[in-house]
Amino acid sequence: MNIQESEKYEELATEWQYQMIILLKNTLAKHGVNQDKAKEIIGEFAFDFAMLHDQEEIKHEGKSYNPRISFDDFSGNLHASSEETNLHEYAFGSTSEAFGE
Repeated sequence: MNIQESEKYEELATEWQYQMIILLKNTLAKHGVNQDKAKEIIGEFAFDFAMLHDQEEIKHEGKSYNPRISFDDFSGNLHASSEETNLHEYAFGSTSEAFGE
């Protein structure tokens, strides 16, 4: 697999975040959570999850790692970025968009 820096990375990452928000929205609706409460929960979760991705460090077996996502385009290319990401900046806006605002 060819790992490449991608100009599309930020666009792909924000779309991934938006689709994750939609999945969570649908799951909360299925379990009867009203829309106002769901929006509050999703906004907070999306922001915290994005902060984990953007700025946090996880430790595993004594080593530190910074979480990153990448995108496989199904043609042997893995799109990634070594740049700092800012998904937390989109979390509440993407949540509002998911609720039609």
